[in-house]
Amino acid sequence: MKIKRQITIDTSADKVWEILGPGFEHVADWVSSVHFSQGRHDGAVIRNAPSAGRVCDTDLGPFKEALLRYDERNRTLAYSAEGEKMPFFVTQLSNSWTVTPLSNQKATVDMCAEISLLPGFNLLMGPIMRIQMGGILTNAVEELKYFAERGVPHPRKVEAQRKAQTQMA
Repeated sequence: MKIKRQITIDTSADKVWEILGPGFEHVADWVSSVHFSQGRHDGAVIRNAPSAGRVCDTDLGPFKEALLRYDERNRTLAYSAEGEKMPFFVTQLSNSWTVTPLSNQKATVDMCAEISLLPGFNLLMGPIMRIQMGGILTNAVEELKYFAERGVPHPRKVEAQRKAQTQMA
């Protein structure tokens, strides 16, 4: 199953790419469903990539992500993700992002998540997974737009940080 999102951002493609590409390890700075992220240096690093991948603590539990593709020139990257709490019927999860300039101060971002499920589970669990993941991914592209255009996290991210701090106190 593929879940695609596209958004137009009112800032340069270079600025958006800085967040997604070189800033890959810092996704927790702007995505509300990611509470912590850091780079992984325990695997092969693709040329010019900031790291081999990242680890994230998310609303869906911890994830370990590995960069599969990283192309600065074409402003595209792809990564696979493995979650400790992923249901047994999810056999593969990956995501790709591409930033395309529209003008000096406008860019389009295309995101495509691919989720593979065990045979038979696609009909049963596919619609539920599509709704759950679709909401998370819609929020992520909206939060990217807000962060890239304003330089500060989306109010959803600010609220998520406030809640996390309250729970820790």
